[in-house]
Amino acid sequence: MSLLRGPGRRRAFLRFVIAVAWLIVTWFLSDKAAHGFSRGEALPLIRNIFTVFLLIVGYGYMELAWDDTREPVRAMGLDLRPGWTREFALGAALGWGMAAAIVLVIALAGHFYVQLWSSPHAWGLLILQTLVLAAAALAEEIAFRGYPFQKLVQATGPFSATILSGIFFGLLRMETPGATPAAMWISGIAAVLLSVAYLRTRALWLCWGLHFAWLASIGILFGQPLAGSRQASSVIQTYADGPNWLTGSEYGPEASLVTLIVLWIGLIVLVRITRDLAWKYNQPELRPAGIPMDVGHAMHPAPPKTVADAAQPTLVQIAPSAPPPMRVEPAAPKQMIENRDPFSSQQS
Repeated sequence: MSLLRGPGRRRAFLRFVIAVAWLIVTWFLSDKAAHGFSRGEALPLIRNIFTVFLLIVGYGYMELAWDDTREPVRAMGLDLRPGWTREFALGAALGWGMAAAIVLVIALAGHFYVQLWSSPHAWGLLILQTLVLAAAALAEEIAFRGYPFQKLVQATGPFSATILSGIFFGLLRMETPGATPAAMWISGIAAVLLSVAYLRTRALWLCWGLHFAWLASIGILFGQPLAGSRQASSVIQTYADGPNWLTGSEYGPEASLVTLIVLWIGLIVLVRITRDLAWKYNQPELRPAGIPMDVGHAMHPAPPKTVADAAQPTLVQIAPSAPPPMRVEPAAPKQMIENRDPFSSQQS
């Protein structure tokens, strides 16, 4: 389809609209498919797995058909490049740190009540909920920082795309039961934080690690509600006592004003800890006269002297400094050379 293929802001925006439409279809199909497999405790995990699968298939087709990308999964942000596990761990550390800071402030300023469950079933649910949150975080990152966000960046620019994604995610959060205006603002700033994480690394690993650690820390580790739900806290459940602006009430820390402040601090920390990644993955490739530069190597191919030598590439090593001058011995005097008898050795 020539209407969708090729560069241009209008074509990119049209692809963004179609990607959002496929996201809505994916939510519907994954829910129907999950109910066909299970109606028990594994239903959320199966639904999230179907969502990830359908998003990768749909957006992968769009990359192949409209963007002429030979590696659609890699272009989507799921590139298994060297250091991707480090990026995931870096994001997980930041997500856990922000969640721990929020819970610590709430506990110190108010009161915290802890309830523990040690039954085998509770520990089994803990493992299941960890997988559910990991799959849910990956699905949301593919949906909101994957192909649709990339097309929005091409259509409007990175700054506008980041702000628009934050507004969209904040308004979407208002559909959650029990959501407050504070929860809407917090969700919008969290979306901005995750969008910046993608733009700094041009991959989803840092975003996924940050998102998953945030959910797992609040819901599983600290036993607080996640968007008003306590399904993730099967072993540890905590109850915060204090004003709603501090604790977030039954909605959880994602509606606390403390979270709003911590997210802004986390954004500053994110920019600082991703300096090397931003330099590595956002610098344009230098191509003088259309030929890629290879500055880091000390060996360069020498030009062939003849046509026959063209088939035999020769490597010429570039010395770090000029070689020392050669020592030249003084020639013998001309008079001694002329008076010498060449047959004197034979006469003696």
